[in-house]
Amino acid sequence: MAGTTAALPRRRIGRRPADPDGVSTQESILSVAEQVFAEHGYVAASLREIAQRADVTQALIIYYFGSKQKLFETLFKRRGLEVYRERQALLDALMARPEPPTVRELITAYLTPQFALRQEGPQAMAFVRMQARLHHEPDELALRLRREVYDSSTRNYIAALEKVVPGLSTADAHWRMMFAVGTYLYMLSGFDRLSDVSEGRYTTDDTEEVVRRLTDFLVAGITAPPSD
Repeated sequence: MAGTTAALPRRRIGRRPADPDGVSTQESILSVAEQVFAEHGYVAASLREIAQRADVTQALIIYYFGSKQKLFETLFKRRGLEVYRERQALLDALMARPEPPTVRELITAYLTPQFALRQEGPQAMAFVRMQARLHHEPDELALRLRREVYDSSTRNYIAALEKVVPGLSTADAHWRMMFAVGTYLYMLSGFDRLSDVSEGRYTTDDTEEVVRRLTDFLVAGITAPPSD
């Protein structure tokens, strides 16, 4: 009819269409949130900043993820469970061989999935830093996520070390594995101070060198004389 204006297509308020490269709104929110949590930590990060940087409303984030805590948990489990599955698969393959694995092979298998993230680009590195900040987060949240995502495979590696290290007590196996976890998380985070302390002579830019030197250190510690 003459003079009638065509109706504009209706779109849910706050919903942003998929980006031209096919990235969905939910994936876009997750990518931005990963960066924000990596920069500020869980407590200091705000849904307002995530919404602004993702170009969505806070209401849409709540619609998809429920709350800031659930958004954080979704992010942590998304990559953390990938690390867990790969770590467990490497252990299963080592333990299925006719000959027992060496301590070096076990430590390398444990470290490899985490350090591979350092070479997957800035988004994966954001998760690494988010994970490194976890010990600064509320205990209830941090402990539960670690338990749900990593404890099962870590216990399996402890059991494997007890089998392959002569004379290693159960107590030493647990203590030394915890020292190993703390050491690798620090070196993985990118916040280490090697360059500062060495006045620029040494850096951790080369991931392969980091893993090699770290593995040497951890193997020596795990196979040291009994602490008991």
